[in-house]
Amino acid sequence: MSTRSRSAVVWVLRLLGVGLLVWVLATQVQWLDELKTVDGQTLSGTVTQTAEGFEVTPEGAAPTRVPGDRVATRSYGDQELPDVTYGARTLLKRLGQSIPVVVLVLAGLTLLVVLTALRWNLLLRGVGIEVPFLRCLRLTFVGGFFNMAVPGATGGDIVKAWYANKEARSRYPDRKGVGTKAVLSVFVDRFVGLFGLVVFAAGVLLVAAHGDAYRIPRIVVLSIFVIAVAAGVVILSKRIRRTLGLSWLVKKLPFQHVLEELRASARLYKGRVGTLGAAMGISLFNHAGNATACWLLAGALGIEGVSLGTAMALVPIANLLSAIPLLPGGWGVGELAFAYFFGLVGVPATEAVGLSVVFRLAVLGVNLPGGLLWIFWKDHASAETIAAEFEEAASHVEDVIEQENE
Repeated sequence: MSTRSRSAVVWVLRLLGVGLLVWVLATQVQWLDELKTVDGQTLSGTVTQTAEGFEVTPEGAAPTRVPGDRVATRSYGDQELPDVTYGARTLLKRLGQSIPVVVLVLAGLTLLVVLTALRWNLLLRGVGIEVPFLRCLRLTFVGGFFNMAVPGATGGDIVKAWYANKEARSRYPDRKGVGTKAVLSVFVDRFVGLFGLVVFAAGVLLVAAHGDAYRIPRIVVLSIFVIAVAAGVVILSKRIRRTLGLSWLVKKLPFQHVLEELRASARLYKGRVGTLGAAMGISLFNHAGNATACWLLAGALGIEGVSLGTAMALVPIANLLSAIPLLPGGWGVGELAFAYFFGLVGVPATEAVGLSVVFRLAVLGVNLPGGLLWIFWKDHASAETIAAEFEEAASHVEDVIEQENE
């Protein structure tokens, strides 16, 4: 598939993502609060809890008092709570009253970016490329900004890889293929992060998440885990492909350049178990940190039924599905995933979508410095130049690995 064709596919996916995001926000999010009574009525307005029950104040009308025993209940995991859904207006008001929690979350997410830069720095050193940590941190912020905010075919990993290629070649001008190795380190960094997310989600859902509410998430995550491992074995092992007669099928798969990079990355890091183990450990910590951030934000929004255990079980699978490349940062897919999976434990769709949006905005806010760094760098290039030079570096992966093995 040519570069132009891949770019067209990416733009089609982006348009689908925009449509999905608009649909989710239009159908799953409500502005006003709602309370359901035991006799089937739905009261809309601003819902306030009182000593005797609840008070519902419609727009421009007098409040209606509803005794606690007249309010319907809904299951939130293993507990029954009043069937009250808080709309976007109330959620935003609560968030504004929880600034210390928001600051704590932003600080925690910033720490996760630092750890992500450390993971990449370890992977670079694992193949003999010494890049100062602060430089890795700057490039990680730039890549994060592109991943979260910039539409188009030039994603954050490509931008990060382009700068890594340039950095490595400037530091090691006499080492042939060092730029391609730096590009592959970015690819491995991304793969370790995604595979760590699958492992973390599977581990939590199998060990700590019990009850029927988590049955579907367990099936989804374990299916993804099995498919990922099986696909990885088939793609990476020529012997197994030949034994199973699947060589022809692998050759027919789209995005062959990605498969080539995956094979080259596996060969480049073969035997570097310590480096990969440390990178995986950082990934698992990062995923736990993201789940904790969502739990704190759920508390700031006043969303009932979201315990730390619930966040640890459901946020990773929602983030995993958010990796589907429709829009930068998982917008659209992430909101739909939050609405569905948190709905399984009783969280109303509008509150789950609100949590997803606030979490994604927090991640975007943390990565905004990357956009400023890129704008004010003297050596930043156009998206077309970045994509072209990335393709050039990636096209030599097999040559570099052959030289490595000689």
